[in-house]
Formats: sequence, structure tokens, C-alpha cells
Amino acid sequence: MAKDRTNMVSLLDIGSLMGGSTEKLAEMGDGFTELTEDWGPNTESTQYVNMKNASNSVKGYAFSMSPEREHLSDEMQTVFNDIFKKLPTGDQCETYYYRFFKADITSGSGDCIRIPVTVCASSTGGSGGDILKSTIQINGNGDVEQGTITIAGDGSFTWAPKVSVLALDEDYPVS
Repeated sequence: MAKDRTNMVSLLDIGSLMGGSTEKLAEMGDGFTELTEDWGPNTESTQYVNMKNASNSVKGYAFSMSPEREHLSDEMQTVFNDIFKKLPTGDQCETYYYRFFKADITSGSGDCIRIPVTVCASSTGGSGGDILKSTIQINGNGDVEQGTITIAGDGSFTWAPKVSVLALDEDYPVS
């Protein structure tokens, strides 16, 4: 049976935005009316003279998303408001985006990816009589990292990079 959209959980490190130094992972859920990852694969196609169909290779990805959010009175909205008031640039826009699937969580932890991103203001407002909405632009700013997310009893999140057995062997060689 197919999973519904609630199975995919998106988090944003709002603590590191705009020069913050303390990681604070916040779920991008309540108030968001659109939250779709666009991976923008960079592919190269080659068709040789003796081939009926071309062969393709993937050279990389250009992650982007434009999440739209209704104006709510909460911590995430405060961050959105600050982005639209201060219009940060450069390293003030850098943080991390995280994503995991609830179906992958067992005993409070599971697989999760982390992507360095830039976050910037895109649009805010709406038509007369409509709900006030804001849209930010999130763009990939480096390589995707594989890791594990742990969900504490209070609902807070902690991410840790995956440690491979090979990496452990290199750090602690067996004699």
C-alpha cells in the first residue's frame, strides 16, 4: 500500500540561520501548503553510431525547493519573518536541510539525509481576503550526507553522520 505525504518528514536547522551558532532542528510541517524536493538531476546523454538508443549518466544533482507556508504564530514563522525583514545574504543564508521517512524509524531512530543549503526570501503576501503566505527558496549547497536521526521523547531531533566500518578500521587499525 502506498504511503501518504505525512510519511516524509522535512527538517530545517533554524538555529544556524542568519549567523546563529546553535543547531535547532525544526519540522517543516504545520502551515506548509507545499513542500516538494526537486533534485534537478544533471544528466549527460551519449548516442554512439552503433546504438539505437542513447546511454545516460548522472553527473550530479542541483537540489532546490520552494516551500510555501501560511502565516502561523510559531517559531518557524518567526524565522520566516526575520528572513523577510533582514533579507540576509552570503553565509547568513547557510544552514542544513534534513529529510527522513517515518517508515524508516525504529526504536526512535532511523536513516536520514542532511544537505547543506542556502535559504532566502522568495515571496510573501496573497490576494485580498486570502490567507497570508510566505515562500522561501532553499537550494543545495554541497554534497548530501547519509546519517541517522534520533527522535527524543520531547519531539526534538538529533542527527549524526553514518560511520562506516571502513572508516572505523582506518581510525583504529587492527595490529
